[in-house]
Amino acid sequence: MSSDQHDPDALRVHFGMELRRTRTRADLSQGQLATALGCTPQWICQLEKATKPVSPQTALDLDTYFKTEGWEREDGHFNRIYKTIRRAGRNRVLHASFDSFRMQERRAISVRAVAAQLVPGLLQLEGYAAGVMDQNEPAEIVDARVAGRMERQQIFNREHPPQAIFVLDESVLRRPIGGPKIMADQIDHLVSMARRPNVQILVMPFDRVTPTALAGSSILLSFSKEPDLLYVESGTVSFLTDSRDETFKMGIHFITTVSEALSQNESIEFMSRAREEYL
Repeated sequence: MSSDQHDPDALRVHFGMELRRTRTRADLSQGQLATALGCTPQWICQLEKATKPVSPQTALDLDTYFKTEGWEREDGHFNRIYKTIRRAGRNRVLHASFDSFRMQERRAISVRAVAAQLVPGLLQLEGYAAGVMDQNEPAEIVDARVAGRMERQQIFNREHPPQAIFVLDESVLRRPIGGPKIMADQIDHLVSMARRPNVQILVMPFDRVTPTALAGSSILLSFSKEPDLLYVESGTVSFLTDSRDETFKMGIHFITTVSEALSQNESIEFMSRAREEYL
């Protein structure tokens, strides 16, 4: 499997082959296994043929039934394959630059971001994250991307979380991703995050028509002993650079953007008023 370890389709085939091998070694028909698991023989058949996505519960149920090594710790054979499928599915839909960026983001001591259209991934709730995904993608790919976004947010739970400053264009609050309830919950989360001692969330209102307000989205990462990194993404194009010229220019741009945005307290009040419009 080494050559296919990053291909979710190949990994699903591998899952199906392992299921068939384990079932036949136990001298079980598809019907007998289906009865034991409380599903249909057709479901087992589809899993073995890799025509159905693998769910985490299915993997856990199979490990529990067959008592695979590590099953009692939720680290059995089938669950390990499922986790590999999930990681591969997430990586396949990420921009190559973003994959590198994500690895660096985990180590950053500060994050500075300007968001021109959407709530930054580090601040998204699951419902909002799902709402911005391409719904034409298979459900398992969407789920993997949302899970990946939630995993990124663990940097705020580190013993020493990064200092973070986010500048949000007002359109981020006005665009009704997922509907009124999801947007109200999302803004509640923004306000809650803005009250953390290591996080600032500033709003750039529509009436401040300045060059910095119209320049688009970007993220700057800083480290204790390494050069800053700049990440920019637009549509299907993205790049990650440690160019001193580029990171310096973006640093100056960010300082100017912060100075033109509302203050922290003004931004919290602004976000709270925006939330009321979704009720």
